[in-house]
Amino acid sequence: MKSAAILIVQDDFLAAERLRLLLVKAGYRVVGVAGRTKGAIDLANQHHPDLAIVDMMLEIDVDGIHTASELVRRHPVKILVTTGFPDSVIQAEGVPALACAIVKKPYTDDEILAGVAQCLAQGSATPSQGRPPDPSAPP
Repeated sequence: MKSAAILIVQDDFLAAERLRLLLVKAGYRVVGVAGRTKGAIDLANQHHPDLAIVDMMLEIDVDGIHTASELVRRHPVKILVTTGFPDSVIQAEGVPALACAIVKKPYTDDEILAGVAQCLAQGSATPSQGRPPDPSAPP
């Protein structure tokens, strides 16, 4: 499924461009790069990506977890999170429940491509993925 549409959410221009070039070279279709939540939502509305690669720490905007949660709330998109945070923070932020893969920084090209392949090999994302349980829903 190499023609999958991928959205990059990364506020570091050089890191985003490096990732974009890697994905394009690997045969994926990058539908856009966003550095903020609004831009990510706008691109997702326009292109309906299969996967969003989201940096956990967006310096300019709210954190990447909020952005990823908003994407999942609005679209059936899979989330791959990149992060330099330690495992304790990743767990505390609930990233494993939101992401189909977590790739720790600094990552190699092979690690990010393996994470992308892992996410795309999984079944389709569900609209409820990443959302907290609805307290009014029956158990």
